[in-house]
Amino acid sequence: MSDELERKRQEKIANFKLNFKGFDDDDPESGIPDVPETENAPQDTAVPESTGVPKPAKNDESLPKEDLSSGEEINSFSSSSESEMKAVDKKSLKKAKRIDRKRRRKKAKKNRIVFRISWIVMVVLASIMIGEYIMVGVNDLLGVGRDSDSSVTITIPADADIDQITDILYDKGVIKVKWMFQLYAKMTHATTGFTKGTFEVNKGKDYQALINYMQSDMNRTDVVTVRFTEGMSLRQYAKLLEDNKVCSGDEFLEACKSDRFDEYEFIGKMSDPGKREYKLEGYLFPDTYDFFVGEKVDTVIEKFLANYRRKVYARKRSVLGFDKKMTVAERAETINMTMDEVLTLASLIQAEAANRDDMYQISAILHNRLDTIPNDGVNANGESGLAFLQLDSTKYYPFLSLDDIPLAQRKTFKSKYNTYDNKGLPPGPICNPGLEAIEAALAKEETEYYYFCHKSATDTDPAVAYYAKTLEEHEENKREAGLQ
Repeated sequence: MSDELERKRQEKIANFKLNFKGFDDDDPESGIPDVPETENAPQDTAVPESTGVPKPAKNDESLPKEDLSSGEEINSFSSSSESEMKAVDKKSLKKAKRIDRKRRRKKAKKNRIVFRISWIVMVVLASIMIGEYIMVGVNDLLGVGRDSDSSVTITIPADADIDQITDILYDKGVIKVKWMFQLYAKMTHATTGFTKGTFEVNKGKDYQALINYMQSDMNRTDVVTVRFTEGMSLRQYAKLLEDNKVCSGDEFLEACKSDRFDEYEFIGKMSDPGKREYKLEGYLFPDTYDFFVGEKVDTVIEKFLANYRRKVYARKRSVLGFDKKMTVAERAETINMTMDEVLTLASLIQAEAANRDDMYQISAILHNRLDTIPNDGVNANGESGLAFLQLDSTKYYPFLSLDDIPLAQRKTFKSKYNTYDNKGLPPGPICNPGLEAIEAALAKEETEYYYFCHKSATDTDPAVAYYAKTLEEHEENKREAGLQ
């Protein structure tokens, strides 16, 4: 009996193992998680009839507690397989994503390396190009690479700005890099002040040398030399200056009337300047001068005045009868005359005299007449009217002759310089005397003459001077000279 029971028990065990094969907890290949028991789970499992295995007893304690029906086992297996598939899909997706991210990171890293290399190459190339560009500018700034053996002529217009200067220099091949020249000029505050005129410029000069060269009148080549002879009036000066394209004649004469040169002491201290036709008449010393074409009027006049100052106020000479050297201005004080009076008298002498010796005779005669002014023009011989100097050179000033007066003014013109109508010296000089005439005016030699006249010069004979002590002698001299 016991053998029979043992056999049945073994068959049940074999049947149990058949139904649960692959679900054992110890099966490492199942991959399916255990299904937990629930309160409502069935306690016994029906065995299909086809197996031939009898249904275990309900209270058979020899059977495992985990005994489940075959139907429920099939359902449970089906549910676990679906979950396993989803888990596998998620795991594969995550793995694919990880692989993709890794691939992208690797590609991005590679791209970053390529970008950095490209960027470095571009920076290096750009630096080389910029460096070369700057080096070209620096070389041009220093004059390197330009032909220092050749020069070109450039002409700068009036009030030229830095753009015009740059274009002129570039077009002439003096500079090669426009932007560098303009940058240098701006950094050195040299964008203005360029001198109008013509220059001969060496191509090898550096920028600073170029700027200095073009900002100085001394380097201009458009220079004209003009000679102003003794006795010329300001109106003649104006025409000569305009003919030589130095400046406008009208602008010159207007400047000679102005007060712009009162900083010169001998101009600022002038007596009664308002009575004069031209304030500067007599003070523009006759000489040979160099001017620039288109030079400023004030600069032109300052050259004349500077020369006058040197000749009259600075230069000292030995004087007969004096122990020390003296300037012309100092000598004027010795005869109790102002320099302005001496200059006016010298202009009359310059306009009337035939030669140097004649200057001293005429000077003595005019001094004699001026000395009669305190006696109302009466001299020691009792002759009157001598306070009127009666000089033909003063009748039409500022014009040279009646023909020079405009037709509209000719009939009514009356000069305030006319010494036939006015006593003593005129309001100011009537021309610009030379040094010889000034020396003669200062001499004040002793003479008994009060009159003079001249026989005009011819092509073959020079002018002849006649001097007289009395009016009667003077009339005879005039007849002899062919003046009556």
